[in-house]
Order: sequence, then C-alpha cells, then structure tokens
Amino acid sequence: MMWIIVITAAVFAAGGAAIYVIRSSRKAEMQKYYDAAYKMIKENCLNNAIRNQSVPAYGGLKVMVYLKWKDRQKQGFVFDPEHGIRIGRSPGENEICIRDGAVSGQHCIIFVSGGRLAVQDLNSANGTWIQRGLRKHAVETAEFLCSGDRLAVGTLKIQVTVFTFDMAYI
Repeated sequence: MMWIIVITAAVFAAGGAAIYVIRSSRKAEMQKYYDAAYKMIKENCLNNAIRNQSVPAYGGLKVMVYLKWKDRQKQGFVFDPEHGIRIGRSPGENEICIRDGAVSGQHCIIFVSGGRLAVQDLNSANGTWIQRGLRKHAVETAEFLCSGDRLAVGTLKIQVTVFTFDMAYI
C-alpha cells in the first residue's frame, strides 16, 4: 500500500514539474515578443525624433502581432499591424520571406481593416488558409484574424498571437 502512495506522489510531482516547465517556457517566449515590440516602438520614436516629426504622447495600449512558425529553426516575427506586412517567396517584395516552392512571390498580406486584424490572399497559386480551432477554410477576400488562429501559407503553419503593449514603458 505504501508503494502506491509513493508512486502517486512521484507522478503528481512529475506532473507539477512539467506544468512549471511549460509555463516558464511560455513566459520566456512572451517576454521575447514584448522585448521585440519595445525595441521596435522605441526605434520608431527615435526615427520620428531624428526627422523632427511629432512624437506621440506615451501611454495607453498599442496592439501588436506576433507570428511564430517552425521551419528549419523556430522563427518569430513581431510587427505593428497598422503598417501591415507582406508574406511571400520574393525577398525584396515581402517583410517575411518564405523559401518554399508552394509559396507565391507575393502570397498574402496582413493588415488592419476597420480596427481589426485581417489577412488577404494576393491571388497566390496555392491559396492562404485560416485554421480556427478545428475549422479550416480558404481566404477568399480579406478575412479577420483572431489571436490563436493558424495561417497556412504554402506548407508552413503560422501561429498568430495578438497582444497589447503598454506604451507607458517607452
């Protein structure tokens, strides 16, 4: 009977350790994209100051987007959705260049439409797909994205995370 208690305690301890490791790695990943957003916003503010353009008042929350995918190495990309980004195979024409034969030169664009994050396929050969939960569908026109959605661009699956950055830290 005692060995059952010992085994049960060991299983619970191992489960607790696994949960701790998962939470720690998620927290570390979140810190990475918050740091990237901080650097990007700070650089934009400095560029505006150099150009003698007005610097916006700090404070409030700014919506940012983090895209994560796995290819040969895990990659991520943080951006301000107000500026939009293009995804495709041609390096000079896209902010995110994907070297995949199933990806068109200019495959899709992610941007803000009506205050919401949207994606639009740019008449790519293989289409752009959104997976939300268990449902997967092709992007026909501009379609809204939610945090947690997965985009299929060629053979690549891109996880979308929308987060807010507190501008008071700038």
